Amino acid sequence: MGGPSGSSQRLFVAVPLPAELLEFVRACQGLLPGQPGLRLMNAEQLHVTLAFIGEVDERKADAARSVVRSIPAALGGETTIERFLFIPSAKKARVVALAISDAQGVFDRLFHLVMSGLEAADVMRREKRPFRPHLTVARLRNPGRVQPRSESGTAPFAVESVCLYRSELRREGAVYTALEKTALTPGV
Repeated sequence: MGGPSGSSQRLFVAVPLPAELLEFVRACQGLLPGQPGLRLMNAEQLHVTLAFIGEVDERKADAARSVVRSIPAALGGETTIERFLFIPSAKKARVVALAISDAQGVFDRLFHLVMSGLEAADVMRREKRPFRPHLTVARLRNPGRVQPRSESGTAPFAVESVCLYRSELRREGAVYTALEKTALTPGV
């Protein structure tokens, strides 16, 4: 169940939503229908996941902290929120997200660096499915079709930091706590 102390933590590595994008995301959420079982993510839950680690002991949690600490600050940059994305499909969505265009490869570089570090530290293995940067804005209790009133529009997304988060599942939704943060600046 855990490490030497018997405790474990549910962890993930993600890029938090820049504060200046919150109003845009709220407007996108406002385009979604008020259908039963659709739960909007609150401001503290908005992020782009790079790696979902899951339950780990203290040794692996410390290794994950080191991986986040080791990310070079120059790996920040600009990406773009493009449109709504329904996962796994438009007909059977469980997740409503905003797709991110990563033309400069900012998220791709971060993903590969984080995953390589977590694998080298024996924290986790990467999933077989390809990485697709997206910002989850709502979840559905039962899979189904979601018809937004219009398309989301686009917005620039500045990648300014990477965090290691602890996730605590609660009845009212997950609560995330940043355990480690590395500030990023646009690369040259």
